[in-house]
Amino acid sequence: MKLLNIAKHLLHLTQTKYGFENSAPTTDEIFAAEKLFEILKSFKDSYFSELYTYDTLELEDEYDEMTDEEEKDDENSYFNLQNRFTLEEMKNIIEWVDQHPNARFATISNRFKKIKFMNYITRFREYIENNGTRSDKLEKIKEFMFDQFYLKRAIEKDAVHDADLELYAIQKARELNWDEFKARKSFINSFKRQNRISSRRVNKIITRTKTKKKFRSLNGN
Repeated sequence: MKLLNIAKHLLHLTQTKYGFENSAPTTDEIFAAEKLFEILKSFKDSYFSELYTYDTLELEDEYDEMTDEEEKDDENSYFNLQNRFTLEEMKNIIEWVDQHPNARFATISNRFKKIKFMNYITRFREYIENNGTRSDKLEKIKEFMFDQFYLKRAIEKDAVHDADLELYAIQKARELNWDEFKARKSFINSFKRQNRISSRRVNKIITRTKTKKKFRSLNGN
């Protein structure tokens, strides 16, 4: 392929789409052009090229934090009790609530400042009854999700999406006999935030080149 012809037609397509503007290139534009030129060089000796564009989840050095509304939704659905209360605190709160069955939420939250929602009491009872089993299972699910994500994305270079994370979570939950577990959107978002995972669009170019084969006669010439 003739690289100059490709560059000329690329310029034509760009001007047709975005118009012509005569201005000095910025540092970022020069850097982008140099990267595009490296890609262009891969076409020089190729006879077949193919472009794949796909979206995938990726580990990021920088991650956009979720909105307060999303975090609040996550808190109501799958907040980690162990990060907020010790088991002893939960038992003390439940003991006091049982001793004051007619206490209103305002009274409870005033006495125990960390109580933000009335459903905390229900969750405390469940947690104490299971002696932390639910939290332990959640940690195992998250570990399995990350291991599978890393295997598929970093090792096998496959695209990974939210739906895949959901399947990993459900698969592990079933192995742990947690049939009522649901991988809600808030749970998936919380997992991605904790592991600094975000979505990225990937453009992948595949080129094939003709190899020059050397043939030798039987006598070595």
